[in-house]
Amino acid sequence: MNTNPAEGMRDFSPKDVELRRYLTNKIIESYRQFGFEQIETPCVERIQFLTSGDGGDNEKMLFKILKRGEKLKIEANSSENDLADLGLRYDLTVPLCRFYANNKTKLPAHFKTIQVGNVWRAERPQKGRFRQFTQCDIDIIGIDNVLAETQLILATSGTLKTLGFSNFTIRVNDRRILESLASHCGFETAQFEKVFIIFDKLDKIGIDGVQQELEQAQFSTDAIQQFISLIKQTTQIDFSIESLKTLLPEIPENVIHDLQMVIDTIRSVSNQEYKIQLDVSLVRGMGYYTGQIFEIGMDGYRSSIAGGGRYNKMIAKILGSDEQIPACGFSIGFERVLSILEEQGFTIPETQQKIAILYKLDASQHLSDLYAKVDALKAKGNIVSVEIQIKNTKKQLDDLKAKGFSAFAFYQPENELQLKLLS
Repeated sequence: MNTNPAEGMRDFSPKDVELRRYLTNKIIESYRQFGFEQIETPCVERIQFLTSGDGGDNEKMLFKILKRGEKLKIEANSSENDLADLGLRYDLTVPLCRFYANNKTKLPAHFKTIQVGNVWRAERPQKGRFRQFTQCDIDIIGIDNVLAETQLILATSGTLKTLGFSNFTIRVNDRRILESLASHCGFETAQFEKVFIIFDKLDKIGIDGVQQELEQAQFSTDAIQQFISLIKQTTQIDFSIESLKTLLPEIPENVIHDLQMVIDTIRSVSNQEYKIQLDVSLVRGMGYYTGQIFEIGMDGYRSSIAGGGRYNKMIAKILGSDEQIPACGFSIGFERVLSILEEQGFTIPETQQKIAILYKLDASQHLSDLYAKVDALKAKGNIVSVEIQIKNTKKQLDDLKAKGFSAFAFYQPENELQLKLLS
């Protein structure tokens, strides 16, 4: 039998788990310092929440769960959707919105929350892409003001700094700017999402590739030519918000004002440890974004390490309400951050000494004495593991060092433990 994990899934060794747990704890601890509180939601959601049209391409990669028992009537159902009533969550935003809709009356008017957990997407496995991976989200619900965006950006950049990152770049844009851009060029409102999906590939296929795909989609030639011309202007190095106002004067003033405020605020408190800049080419693939969007990138790495934005319509849609409920979120790409740290040779700072006590089986009558000495070491804050001593002691000590042990001692019933460093 094939004992490898299912395709696109991974096993994690004790060393892997220790590093992953350390990073998630550091991220959660940092988020909490900014006033966010942690919640948990199930990995399984009702199918209607996962297929509402707000998840973009992620909905195409949904792991669906078959109905069970008497509900599963294969002969009577005509489509795949008739056979499934549940699915594995593909992100943490949809579950959060469902959670808020279900608990709205019990939650504060301004709800700042953390979610850390696994998500699943049935995409083609490849290097750096898996079907199960961890996301680390923070969200603010109930604040329809750029205070939410600035808090999210500062909390995320602050967390990345605690993990040792610096000189990263925060790119910001607004979906309403993209809509103004598309409208200005002559695209119809119903075409916007398809245009944005193609435009989102700019960093992968280049401006010529974007033009080719727009042409293949049979959009108006005039609209395409004007769109490509404007994009070339917005991607120039010296392009600014003032340039944007001149280029697209129909963009609402409040959109420009809020974007400028966020950029100015972050720059003023960043101490030049990282950068923030306008990027009109930033799209973000999810269809649920309604306002500002943002991503964080690192020089030398193609993929972003964090991303998010405002989604004011999503919770109202679940509640069946015409009144928008303001919401905004930012997610750290945990797997990407972890892989970068591993490339850089990151190791967990030692805050506890890990000690191995090598014990010979012929001393079994002294177990009470052994564990009394172990307890004395543990009482000082050490991690202490009793290991049966093997003949090849040198290899055993090498293995212990590889597992992160820093000291060892041979157990001798009549003597005190003599700790020796593993060098």
